[in-house]
Amino acid sequence: MSNDIIFYTQIISLSVFVLALFGIYRSLVANKDSLIELQKERIDVLAEKINELESQTSDALAESLSSRVERQLSEIERLRADGTLHEEEIELKESEVRGVQEQLSTLAELMKDYDLVCPKCGAPLERREHHTLHGYSGGREVETDVEFLEYACGAASNPDGTVSPCAKYKS
Repeated sequence: MSNDIIFYTQIISLSVFVLALFGIYRSLVANKDSLIELQKERIDVLAEKINELESQTSDALAESLSSRVERQLSEIERLRADGTLHEEEIELKESEVRGVQEQLSTLAELMKDYDLVCPKCGAPLERREHHTLHGYSGGREVETDVEFLEYACGAASNPDGTVSPCAKYKS
């Protein structure tokens, strides 16, 4: 074989190698870009879910139910002012109001059960944090989860006892 053939063969094989390398690189970049777009879409979906869940806080639910009660009561008063023509509607509205009041009382109980309000004065929960404590007991490493609660009234507590008392409630 002559040197010219070897030279051109090496140039061609080097060119093919560089082209293959750029092809693989381009494929990887395209894959990376598609993954980034997918992650952005997932983030958008999760952000929408977060906004939806934030709008469904216990305060928002209580406020919504309270406004429903007010609207129903005003509707009942309007119907009563019309006289006996709307007695069935009045009874229906009153039963709806009783149902909403039951939902409100259930919501209030749930808020108390899940520590969403101060047990002394009823102030709303401002912060709930969970911490993991590590230590040793009997020569073995152990860990435990601790929950810290802080209410709008200034009361704060953890499972070991009250850290600071309720400012609105005088013992």
